[in-house]
Amino acid sequence: MRTKRTLINLVYTLGQSLVLLLLGLVTRKLFVTNFDAFVPGYSDTINNIFNFFSIAEFGVGSVISYRLYEQIAAKDIDRISRYMSLYKWAYRAIGAFIALMAVICAFFLPLLVVQEQEPDWLMVYGIYAMTALSTLSSYFLVTRRLMYTCTQQGYVCTKIDLGFNVATSLAKIAIALWIPNYFLYFGIQILFNTLANVVVARRYRKDFPELYDVKVSLSDFKDLGIFHDLRYYLVHKLSNTIYGSSDNIVITSMRGAALVTQTGNYSTISTSVNNICNKILDSFAAAIGSIVYDRDAEADGHAKAVFWGLDLFSYCFGSFVAVAYFCLFQPFIRLWMGESYLLPMAYVFWFCMNEYIGWNHRMLGSYRAVLGHFEEDQWFMVASAASNVLLSFALVIPFGLAGVVGATVFAHCLMWIGRARVVCRHYMKGCGWRYLGLQLLHWVTLFAIMFLTARLCELCGQGILAFIGKVCLVAVVPNLCNLLLYGWTSDAAYLRGRGLDLVRKLSGRLHKGENQ
Repeated sequence: MRTKRTLINLVYTLGQSLVLLLLGLVTRKLFVTNFDAFVPGYSDTINNIFNFFSIAEFGVGSVISYRLYEQIAAKDIDRISRYMSLYKWAYRAIGAFIALMAVICAFFLPLLVVQEQEPDWLMVYGIYAMTALSTLSSYFLVTRRLMYTCTQQGYVCTKIDLGFNVATSLAKIAIALWIPNYFLYFGIQILFNTLANVVVARRYRKDFPELYDVKVSLSDFKDLGIFHDLRYYLVHKLSNTIYGSSDNIVITSMRGAALVTQTGNYSTISTSVNNICNKILDSFAAAIGSIVYDRDAEADGHAKAVFWGLDLFSYCFGSFVAVAYFCLFQPFIRLWMGESYLLPMAYVFWFCMNEYIGWNHRMLGSYRAVLGHFEEDQWFMVASAASNVLLSFALVIPFGLAGVVGATVFAHCLMWIGRARVVCRHYMKGCGWRYLGLQLLHWVTLFAIMFLTARLCELCGQGILAFIGKVCLVAVVPNLCNLLLYGWTSDAAYLRGRGLDLVRKLSGRLHKGENQ
């Protein structure tokens, strides 16, 4: 059942995300070219400010979700209902607190928006207000989605989101073409996001009729041990938010919002790819939650085989993404936005390294998330956040954008080490040195494959046909190299087995269809 639901999630997610990727590229192009040159930069910076406000969430969602996996496995309806009620009321309180934070921060906005010329403050505060409404609507309406994620039924939400997201993109394109008004542009997104969450909430009542609202209080958080976990997870949440949101704020304050618009073109592509990949891999994350609490899997050694298989999958996925960005980013930006929007290749290299680190330990991060023990790597998270901010300010002057992203890479490595430490202590006991050796080997392999693919792509030249040729090379070369190098190893045994099972099932269905 875990495999079947994972595959269903993959199919729905890929279909939706490819459509939204194409629409997103068109929307970004029109957003950058048809609005005031500084609007995209303001928008990206303000979004990062509200990412800081998400600290107020305290990690409630993550703490309750990892506890839900265990209760879902035990089919304890009473506990599940209680956790969902706690989640709902906690998010309402958080939403109210963020509203207060947004009002206070509005007075300090002039300190965060630096520009070569006096900004249009009506525009800045207009974007700020619309972003605040969008953020708050999610906290009051999004809680029902948690059960779909934890039960591997995320495809239900994906189907609902598809229609609203397509409508949002088409409406944004129309507004950018004919009525370039930022209030309409951001307002339409709030409207459709709210409607999508309302539809999910109505569907939730139908799909989980056995769950019921429970009257909860602060004592319930204490009795269930949630306060204990939150105390440590808050450090993770704070550090992760600072790590993830500081770059644009540093660039805006030191170099201006116009440069953020240029980096935003690159991050728009990576964000679209990340949305596709995260939704795909979230299906695996839900399966990992049930595997971790499956005592039979732990007893027969199946759990460790799954871990090494998924870790290898993470490497192959991460190396492919990094190589694709390294070889295709610049030619794609040139065709999509124009030569003037290109950023230095040094920025692209460090951007690729950061993406590789994230995807390479994506599955490890899923294991870490469901294990708890947040106190054990909290200081790695603190060091990650602090080093990212301090190094970004120190390196932006001598090295520019490359220095800022290089600082992010260093900070990301600290975060990765902390997560690996927890997993190797509490789940993959005694495997720490093996994991370290594999990662060093993977780095060497990545650089070799990246160099080979880039050299081959250089032979293609420039232009649309050359770009298509580069896409074909990127699709084949890194994946073929990884298959030849790692496909025969013991770590790939689980992946080979699952692949063969899938082929048998598909061939069986085809054979059955031919006989009918």
